[in-house]
Amino acid sequence: MRRCLGTLLAILCLGLNSVRADDGLGLKRGGNPSNVTISGLSSGAAMAVQYAVAHSSSIVGIGSVAGVGWDCADGSLSRALNDCLCGRHALKTKIDAARQMAASGKIDALVSGKPQALTRSYAFHSPVDMTVVKKSGQANIDFLNAFIGDEPTVDGGNPADGSDQAGHGIISPDGTDACRFDGNEKTYIRRCGAEDNAGKMFLALYDPGAAFDPSKRVNNIPDSEVWQFDQQHLIDQVKAGGSQVAPDESWFGWWPYRSSRRKNFDMAAKGYIYVPPSCRSSGSACRVHIALHGCKQNVRDFATRAGYNNWAEHYKTIVVYPAIAPNIPLPDASCQAPPVDGSLDSLSFEPNPNGCWDWWGYLDTAGQKDRYLTKAAPQTLVIERIIGEVTGR
Repeated sequence: MRRCLGTLLAILCLGLNSVRADDGLGLKRGGNPSNVTISGLSSGAAMAVQYAVAHSSSIVGIGSVAGVGWDCADGSLSRALNDCLCGRHALKTKIDAARQMAASGKIDALVSGKPQALTRSYAFHSPVDMTVVKKSGQANIDFLNAFIGDEPTVDGGNPADGSDQAGHGIISPDGTDACRFDGNEKTYIRRCGAEDNAGKMFLALYDPGAAFDPSKRVNNIPDSEVWQFDQQHLIDQVKAGGSQVAPDESWFGWWPYRSSRRKNFDMAAKGYIYVPPSCRSSGSACRVHIALHGCKQNVRDFATRAGYNNWAEHYKTIVVYPAIAPNIPLPDASCQAPPVDGSLDSLSFEPNPNGCWDWWGYLDTAGQKDRYLTKAAPQTLVIERIIGEVTGR
């Protein structure tokens, strides 16, 4: 094959070589619509919780790795940075706000104050996470407990493999970053011995109470088994419904502008899916799990290395990886730095340089302050359509 020249072409060549054409079904997999779960890392965890809360009558389980509490940002970028990540002020458990949204019809209705289908949750949070501090992780756990009515399965790692001292990220036996923060983070998929966030998450969501058995993990899944799917046609469906979004750039320092990326809700044209062998036959009716990557992550790295696929066969679960489009990321911020100035909230545009899911409302215009938390949020609508295609719902 002709040698790839230049960084961009090298990436394209690698992508083309490593993605096998699927079997022609795309997302149409006949998954079980009554057994859909969702999870994510960091901003993906926040988005997963937002989706599960908004669709609590159809999502049965939620997994959160290094996530912040629901509605922590209150529509404010400065609060997202200062409080949700760094815990600089008191963090309230917003259970009353969620119940008010349910009563108003912005999210699924609750029955006697509890979700109709959502009954299980898992949360991993490293005590020494320096990106989303322990205080914020606890606010997330407290919210899940209050909203679902049952305490989440909480995982803080263990001293035997050092995972209790892990840096920000998801932990997988196939991780490529060091277990502890070292300033050289590239994938945010960390290796702490045999520690396995995805495996323990699936245990909590699908077989709670059972002992964790690492021998059930399938190793060495070829990258070619992770297939691309067309996400763009689902984005286009939501765009056709008239969802308005805030600008993401400013020309000449004052004129707000919506890039092609923002017009696509900052989402990529392609996502990824892993269908384990036992779920490839007609009528398999496997579970469906939606896994959402974090900020700055290469989506394909997340889809092939985060560990979900290794447990998909054991739990008969189709794993789908929706994707945010990459951007030019900013350097990692430190909670040791001074607080971010509140003037960020008065900008005429809403930037998202790190490729995060919308957990603070960057897609919302001034008149849509809490839309990002509701069923009407554009990224939520796209995920809803992804689930609809996978399950035929």
